[in-house]
Parts: sequence; structure tokens; C-alpha cells
Amino acid sequence: MKEILLSIPTPFGPEITLTKNSWEANQTPDTVLSIVSGLHGDQMNGIYINSLLTRFMDRVACGQEPDYKLKGKVQVFPVVNIPAAQSGSPLWSFDDLDYDLAFPGNDKGEVTERIARAILTHTSDSTHGIILKTADPLYEDAAHIQWMNPDRPAKKMAQSLGLGITRKLSESTTFQLSLFGHWLENDIPALTISAGKPKALDRPLCDSLFSGLQDLMTHLGVLTTTRTKKEVTKRTVFQANKERPVFSSHAGLFVADVKVGAFLKKGEMIGNMTSIETGEILEEYAAPEDGYLVTRRHYPLTFEKETIAILLTDKKQGFWPF
Repeated sequence: MKEILLSIPTPFGPEITLTKNSWEANQTPDTVLSIVSGLHGDQMNGIYINSLLTRFMDRVACGQEPDYKLKGKVQVFPVVNIPAAQSGSPLWSFDDLDYDLAFPGNDKGEVTERIARAILTHTSDSTHGIILKTADPLYEDAAHIQWMNPDRPAKKMAQSLGLGITRKLSESTTFQLSLFGHWLENDIPALTISAGKPKALDRPLCDSLFSGLQDLMTHLGVLTTTRTKKEVTKRTVFQANKERPVFSSHAGLFVADVKVGAFLKKGEMIGNMTSIETGEILEEYAAPEDGYLVTRRHYPLTFEKETIAILLTDKKQGFWPF
């Protein structure tokens, strides 16, 4: 069911309309899963995944997916930063504010504050939350889970998604202004899934993450299924204080030798910086130690002292005990 949460008049053209899609088995569901995408307007992978979820849940609700039955409540927020998404930009040019640093918002404030408040209000009854995002502008992320001091329910969520890499985030002052931070403050078990690069749609990656979210919903009991459950695999958890960024010492064109998601041994090549004027290789970048290449610059034009890559180095591998 599509529901309009907020309609804000604009000086020209149609209103800014914030919507959610929801499906509920009964009036008092035990489990309420909220999935949010489009906090930044250029994060197409998350927006597409939520469109796949919407089509799938509509089919479940209509009985067109005989292997699945709805038991709880699922609510999908397809696009939060609507004005930015319309222009393909991470931020709305009118106010240039980061929507994910606008929480808890204000229902009597500016447009960004009103939208943030509406999202927080309509997810306040969640028992679990997922935020879908991509890497920052100019970069690409390997698909991975992000969490903060996870409790047992959050660990179970991560386990069911089928992603092998989990990254613990460092808490910061800006974290308190994010939707993720407010969920955790209100004791809502939550995870962020980061995958791909801005302004791009990676369909195979989205299909894989969509499948993982189906497994998550059956694991949480939001859906029941007659399909055989997948085997639990080992997970690798990387600690926040052991990340190793690699920086440029020259300006030029960054030419990558390896894709994100690779496990690199110390000394393995990441790429090089090439001079635009002469074609000379100005610098080569190698892994400073063994690690997982979680983030890599994908936009080649690079200035001095910019981040080329981020390696996750400290890890704990195995089954999580419950």
C-alpha cells in the first residue's frame, strides 16, 4: 500500500511528495522492518533495490508468490531526498544540506528538516531497520554491512543477509545527527548496507542484495517461506580502528589495477597515478599490509593528498555465537 507522508508545495511545478510503501499481515505485527533508501539523491542502487522489494511484496500480498506468506509488517521508503534525486545530485542544490545529517528534524522547520522528521516519525515503531546506501561521491564500495556496537538482534540480521564482510563504524559527532544513529539511540536494531558507486546502477549487485533482503525477512519472521533455508557461512568482521587509507602524493589520473572486494596481500598493486601532460607514471600504490579493499576511487581525476583506497585490515572470522 502506497501512503503519502508529506506534501510540500514548491514555487514552481508539482509538490515535493514523500511516500512509503507498506504491507502488514495484521493490526499488531510482532515484527516491523523499515528499509530506507535515497538519503542522498545519487544513490541509485538502494533506490532500485527498494523498487524490487516493492514489486516483490506486492506479489506476496496478492498471493502471486506461493512460496512466501506475509506474517509481520514491511515498510519501504524508496527516496528520502526527492529534490536531489530529480537532478541526480547527492544533495539538493537549493539548501545544499545533507539529509542524513538532519535528524531528528523538525515538523515545523525547513524542507529538509520536515522530511527528516517525517522519516523518523514513521519508523519509530520499527523493530528492525535497514539503510541502503552507496560509497561517497568519486568512490566505489564493495558490498558490505556497517554497524555500531551491535547487539544480538543486529548480529542475527547481518548473519542472514549473506554478505561476508562487516565493518564496524567509528562513532562521531555527526553520527548523532544521522537516521542510523537515532535508530540505535531508540534501541532499534539496525544495519547499513553500502554497495557500489553513486550515479550508477549495478543490476547484478542489486539482485544479489535483494536476495539477501528476502532471506533477512524470512529470518526475522516477517515472511514465512517453503523454500529451503540457506546454510550459514562464516563472516569476517573488521574493527573500526584498523582501517588503512592509501593517499595520493601526486595529482593526475588514477588508474586502478584491482576491483573493490579483493583481498590483497601486502605489496599487491592497487593502481598508479599517471601524468595527464606526459603519460608518465608518477606514483604506484601498493597495499601497505594484508587487507580487504572495501573502498576505491573510481573517478580518475585526482588531486594531491586525496584518498585512493581504504583497506580493512583487522578481522575476526567465524560464526557468531547466539
